[in-house]
Amino acid sequence: MDFKDLLERTKELARSAAKEVEGKLRELKEKLDQDKDGRPDVLEKALKEAEKALEEAKAKLAQLDQDKDGLPDTLKGLSEAAKKAAETAKAKAEEAARLLQERLGKKEG
Repeated sequence: MDFKDLLERTKELARSAAKEVEGKLRELKEKLDQDKDGRPDVLEKALKEAEKALEEAKAKLAQLDQDKDGLPDTLKGLSEAAKKAAETAKAKAEEAARLLQERLGKKEG
């Protein structure tokens, strides 16, 4: 066998291998895309699940935010209660400071 025959045989083996790889690639694409829309089915499934999760999250947020102001109502209620508690604590501290000043002032006088 001369070099030219060896080269031709190598080319034929390379073509054959390329055709085999192309066939296997085609098979794999067909398995991954059963509905033949050009997108792998597993990717479509993941996107659908993500969209469903997003819709469920939006629905849950809507349930938590009945007045539609963008804040969950429970969180707003807790915030308002904390603000009132802080205001009450401040008022009591001011009253205690005033009473202490009065007592200290009476002792001095």
